[in-house]
Amino acid sequence: MLADPWPLAVTTARVERDGQRDVAMMLAAELGAPFIERHGRGVERLLDDEGLASLIYVNEEGVKWCDGADGRFFWHPNMAFVRLRSALKCGLGDPLVRAAGVTPGDRVLDATLGLGADAIVLADAVGESGEVIGVEASPVIAALVRHGLATYAHKSSAVLDRIRVVVGDHRALLADAAFIGPGFAAICFDPMFEHTVARSNGLEGVRRLACYDRLAPETIRAARALVSKAVVVKGRRDEDWLAALGPAEVVAGRHNRVAYGVFPPL
Repeated sequence: MLADPWPLAVTTARVERDGQRDVAMMLAAELGAPFIERHGRGVERLLDDEGLASLIYVNEEGVKWCDGADGRFFWHPNMAFVRLRSALKCGLGDPLVRAAGVTPGDRVLDATLGLGADAIVLADAVGESGEVIGVEASPVIAALVRHGLATYAHKSSAVLDRIRVVVGDHRALLADAAFIGPGFAAICFDPMFEHTVARSNGLEGVRRLACYDRLAPETIRAARALVSKAVVVKGRRDEDWLAALGPAEVVAGRHNRVAYGVFPPL
């Protein structure tokens, strides 16, 4: 797993606006990072002056992370709402939801949250009485996604309130009885492999923050013991690692390259 690049600090825009400092201070406290005064300095100069590896700054456009090597990241819902509209239009439901068998009232774990697009789709499916817990290994990604989910203005923003973001390693959390609680209807994985990130312009900014660990068979077995419906692993049709895990079924994604391996409960 790649660790977040430290030292990290948090600041505001070069010309600070009302409310930016409060958000920046909140993020600094969450991440255990210092808040530094901007004093009109540009990002590159700030990184150099303060000896930082990366920086989170709050401006009029939102919250952004950057480093000194052209790495940049900000939260957005990616294709989540497009997927919801498409599923409603075709009347078949999103392929991930069909693969997982998720229905209203379910408690679902997205074990590899990332930007949270899958979690948003799942949160729509579980309805007002359901819950989606998203686990993210990177504290920086988790903090920016949590803030984004809480502040994003959209007619379906109530769906975002059903997602609870947790920072941690899903392998450890799957063995934590206090975290697992009553179990889950479904657990979903979307492994972030380096070549996958390289192909996606939308994920360019999370290269240095992402976890590239391979999904192990024992992790799937542990997850299968905790679900009542299914464990789902998202992959690509043209790669053999998903088939090698031995899913009971493969559900086609909306696009030919995407596939969902379905593993039944143990």
